[in-house]
Amino acid sequence: MNFNKIWAIARKDMGHYFASPLGYVVLAVFFMVTGFFFSLIVEQTRSASMIPIFQNSVIILLFITPMITMRLWSEEEKTGTAELLRTSPLTLWEIVLGKYLAVCSFFGVMLSATLVYLLIMVLAGNPDLGPIFANYLGYSLAALTFFSIGLWASTISENQIVSAVITYGILLMLWVIGAAGGSVQGALGEILKYLSIFEHMDDFFKGVIDLSHLFYFLSLIFLGLFFSVKVLESKRS
Repeated sequence: MNFNKIWAIARKDMGHYFASPLGYVVLAVFFMVTGFFFSLIVEQTRSASMIPIFQNSVIILLFITPMITMRLWSEEEKTGTAELLRTSPLTLWEIVLGKYLAVCSFFGVMLSATLVYLLIMVLAGNPDLGPIFANYLGYSLAALTFFSIGLWASTISENQIVSAVITYGILLMLWVIGAAGGSVQGALGEILKYLSIFEHMDDFFKGVIDLSHLFYFLSLIFLGLFFSVKVLESKRS
């Protein structure tokens, strides 16, 4: 696996986000939402905590993810470059990881806005950085999981709208399945709650880093990338 090839694909796809209005719209919405909740923290709670920002912006991320992942592979199918990529010397893992790295890099730009809020908190008060680090870790893992699922959905259909709908449907199911688990008794209820993204994010927002939650998110990230490769393999054959 050649990292230079992966980075070349990532750089190309990253440029697409800033070559269209969609990337700037997504950034503007994210900055406005996080800025709004930060102002509420400062005005109403006077607490040096990032929890309200992440708890609310992760819901926004649920809606933003289909928008920024739907074109990752669907656009290649639409423009006819998908076949060139599939028959190129690049391995499918290099293609998938390059596209995944692109959307993760775009997320890094989005997340940079919150560092300004953190800096303000540090300068104005004395926040506990340990729980804040856990907040960042949990939020980032959730985002990376969303993106791997979105990338997989993008490989399924060449229609971007269909890819976006599939992404949103899967994420929404993983979000609400915990509520269904709460109403079911026994092992099935525990399984449903374990599959819920919210159940695994909650401890991070409380400042707790649990290895079982790390395993959950990393497993979903890997499965999203693995299924993306398998879908592309089926199309190549």
